[in-house]
Amino acid sequence: MRIANKASLFSALSEPTLRQIEALGESKSYLPGTFIFHEGDPANHLYVLQDGRVRLRVGEEGQVAYMLGAPGEIFGWASMANLAEYTLSAQCVLPVRTVRFERCALLRILEADPPSGLLFYRRLSELIGQRLINSYKATVSVHGEKSSLSYG
Repeated sequence: MRIANKASLFSALSEPTLRQIEALGESKSYLPGTFIFHEGDPANHLYVLQDGRVRLRVGEEGQVAYMLGAPGEIFGWASMANLAEYTLSAQCVLPVRTVRFERCALLRILEADPPSGLLFYRRLSELIGQRLINSYKATVSVHGEKSSLSYG
């Protein structure tokens, strides 16, 4: 199955760019309990979940920030947001299969096709925004609406 059929992040890219990105993708498998990356590791790869369940958490033992379980979900986006390090740790809850993309090579492909690059980053910003909204909702459900936290 094509990566664009699973991950909406890639669905609107030009066909030549999509072929290059698909050729770049590296399939990786992980066992339950394995950390794919740790908070503070160099942010060198973007991941697309194929199968399994991944817990994104603050540190190795910290609070769970997000749970991934749907094929096509993206994680490790710090690599594409110009951040030097991952901001969370990614731990496998079940056996996990991913496709991962090396940051610098992916950037070169997107920079060579500016319209596709724009669409990629537009969709990435939507993804980040939706995760932020989900985090806000989770915080409000735990702390109540009268919390002194500021959300923008």
